[in-house]
Amino acid sequence: MLLFSRRRFLGAMAVTAHLARSHGLGAQSIRHRLPDELPAGVAAIIESTLKRAPGELNTDWFGTILLDGLLRWHVRGIAEVRPFALDWLKHHLNSGQVSRYSGPRSREFSAGGIRVTTYAGQFGLAFPCYEMARQFQDARAAEVTDGIARMILHRTTRNHLGLVAHDDRADFAIPDTCFFATEALMDAYALAPESGQAFRDEAVIQLRSYIDTFLVSETGLARTVLRGDKLGDTYWTRASGWLLWSITSVLRHLPQTDTSRKGFLEDLERLSSGMARVQDRSGGFRVLLDEPETPLETTGAAMYAAGVHEAIRKGWLSTEFSSSVEQAWQFVKQNLTDDGRVRNAYTGWAIPAEDRQIDSLMDVHDMGWIPGFMLRTADELTTSLERQ
Repeated sequence: MLLFSRRRFLGAMAVTAHLARSHGLGAQSIRHRLPDELPAGVAAIIESTLKRAPGELNTDWFGTILLDGLLRWHVRGIAEVRPFALDWLKHHLNSGQVSRYSGPRSREFSAGGIRVTTYAGQFGLAFPCYEMARQFQDARAAEVTDGIARMILHRTTRNHLGLVAHDDRADFAIPDTCFFATEALMDAYALAPESGQAFRDEAVIQLRSYIDTFLVSETGLARTVLRGDKLGDTYWTRASGWLLWSITSVLRHLPQTDTSRKGFLEDLERLSSGMARVQDRSGGFRVLLDEPETPLETTGAAMYAAGVHEAIRKGWLSTEFSSSVEQAWQFVKQNLTDDGRVRNAYTGWAIPAEDRQIDSLMDVHDMGWIPGFMLRTADELTTSLERQ
């Protein structure tokens, strides 16, 4: 006779409950609730994610970018996202330990009851928690968002320029970190503007410092990395993408009266123009933006399409960029398969890109943030320009 321990019994019951909840879910049932113009791969990503155990999505950006993208489709009719997201939140609140991740080791802290580290990839925990606080009025999620912002403000390392560090031991700075810090800070500010002024102030300081460090006025592009006092030689596609998303993350919640707003709008136009200038006729962008011998790449095109589309929609940029955005979006759609896989994705990061390790890292690794990018971009690109 096979005897189950209480722990194994409860685990089995949890799996059974999750399978029951997702029973009958299929790409077809999801697909008919999505905009007609979306490729089938978007429905496939949503379906495959909802069939997973929520706790499989970690609190590093591999899991949080994916869940953040998923939550954007909850408000557009995919009701199954809510129980999935709340189970995810409950799992990590009850875990008592940092979920497994592949980034560098850093100091551990509790953000509203969830254990995380000061590695920048984990700042993204604020993104889905902000959405849950906003959509579901979930107080626990609001506390986590606030906790991440407080950790960034009070606990993270800074370099000699005052830039929030990628991790505790990093001897470099990259625009990626700017995005994870500024969006997390501004999300916390948006949930509590009366008490969150310090979060907004720090986001503005970080964005201005990162722009002044990485955005090259002559090219309108962002350098890949700063090592010590020396900027790198390359313009990696996602470096400009991260800086673009950093600007939109701050403008999204920045009051019209804020004196820093005018400068950020000018920087947004400079960066968007620089990227449009090097856009390939296919609509895509090269892994290294101004080096045509490097491959065309999908995730950078998604970042450009989503960031500039939002900027046009909210009046931060003129409609003269609309054609460029549509071309980028068409390129992204062409590289999303019906089963939800993204082709021509650079699966390395800033340092390998700066060192020109390109071909060996195209379409190599499965990473949760890649389908998360697709969900976030698909939501933005099917949002009417008339809707604020």
